[in-house]
Amino acid sequence: MVDTAQRTPRWGNEARDRKALAIWRTLEHCCGPEVADGRWLDVGCGSGGIAAALAGSVRQIHGIDPEAWPSWQDAMSRHANLSLYVGVFDCELPPVPDASFDVVVCNQVYEHVGNPLALLRNIHRVLKPTGVCYFAGPNLLWPIEPHVFWPFVHWMPRAQALRLMKVLGSRRCLDLDAYSVSSWRLNAWFEQAGLKPRNAIPDRMLVSEGEGAMDVLARIIGKLPRCVHQLLVPISPAFVYVLSKKV
Repeated sequence: MVDTAQRTPRWGNEARDRKALAIWRTLEHCCGPEVADGRWLDVGCGSGGIAAALAGSVRQIHGIDPEAWPSWQDAMSRHANLSLYVGVFDCELPPVPDASFDVVVCNQVYEHVGNPLALLRNIHRVLKPTGVCYFAGPNLLWPIEPHVFWPFVHWMPRAQALRLMKVLGSRRCLDLDAYSVSSWRLNAWFEQAGLKPRNAIPDRMLVSEGEGAMDVLARIIGKLPRCVHQLLVPISPAFVYVLSKKV
């Protein structure tokens, strides 16, 4: 995921800007424009690119990551409402107060942490009673592993998958560091963490504003009945949920 020599995202800041815009539009569609007035937290913020892009739309945003990035200082100097700091979120008690955030962003993080259930329990802990979490990540049952773009390797024992990739000449073995799960496992974790999931894939599709063929197709599919989208969740390429605390 990272260029270790330069400490920058492989996909560049433009991709981060696009992801931030998609996150913002999805939450605005689900929760209304008042979501901008809240206090936001980007969990596993990495280089801070998504948090920095969101800073232009929200009142206040914080980002937390296990290690500091060189780009943080520049991002914070450009956005007075942005704070980035070091911390581990999938532990017993991360350095974030209870019920302190209106919105949590957890984008492509769960598959990289050692304890995903602890991650979700901490999201529940730091959310205010009426807060929401944008949660996105890959689906184990999708046949293409999205970090290396190889088929089926994430279904194999990891040591065997790495050996196979090396034998076939892959230069991306080190990128096979994600452990995705099925929708059934993920929903069991949501239940244990006290979180209520709303499938936001149709919302994400409906807010696609491009004019390309894929954008038009996304908006058409987004208009399908939600019951259809719910049936397709177990075999979708990725998950997108808006989570709230169970009452």
